[in-house]
Amino acid sequence: MTEIEAKKLDMDKFTSTVLEPGLIENFVKPGMNMEAKDAWEMKKINQDLSEGKEYVVLVSSGHLASVSKAAREVIASKEFVGNTLAKALLVESLGHRITGNFYLSVNKPFLKTRIFTDREEALKWLRLQLND
Repeated sequence: MTEIEAKKLDMDKFTSTVLEPGLIENFVKPGMNMEAKDAWEMKKINQDLSEGKEYVVLVSSGHLASVSKAAREVIASKEFVGNTLAKALLVESLGHRITGNFYLSVNKPFLKTRIFTDREEALKWLRLQLND
């Protein structure tokens, strides 16, 4: 079920990786549907990987990955923020862009969140948030 190597945790539905100190990537695997319980599991792993320190998150996903309504509501909540400073959603398809915009406008995340199509731009923005 889990495979730990350096600063990476590979779970059934997602992978969490420390890209650099304070910056974690959450990758939702292709075809997986994230539920609320998966979101809480991801949050716990992120907190463990960040060693309790403040961090920012890059969220990316594979083809046909999705997030349930309940999971979107949890992820957008104030209770979910913890020691996360900001989140960048990396979208590579029209479907993911539509879902991301829907999330921003309907769920109105408590955490500072932006959508990006360019990975390097997303990482640059996250680093600025971390050092603010």
